[in-house]
Amino acid sequence: MAELSNPQLIEEMRWQLREIEARKAENAKALAASGDMTEVTSPDGTVTVTVGPGGAIGEVRLADKAMASSASALGDVITATIRRALTGEPAPRPNRPAPAEDEHDEPIDTVFDL
Repeated sequence: MAELSNPQLIEEMRWQLREIEARKAENAKALAASGDMTEVTSPDGTVTVTVGPGGAIGEVRLADKAMASSASALGDVITATIRRALTGEPAPRPNRPAPAEDEHDEPIDTVFDL
């Protein structure tokens, strides 16, 4: 095999990158078309993971506020969110403070959208 020149090597690498991007796009379309995608978001809303059939991770998205965490904390949230997406385990609910004693003295006339 003949040795390639630098311009030829660069063009070969560009071609390979185009091929990789094309395959990624095909895989993303196939996952989306399968309709079996599961999307799970961390309780704090910083990480969203999309998982396809067979546990294939389609996407990991980070909210801007995720960057305020330490690398270790963010890694833990990403890992926990992926684990929940793969196992179907529900997200832990945030702790709600107990109502004060006198909160129930007045009738409730406010409607909240849930």
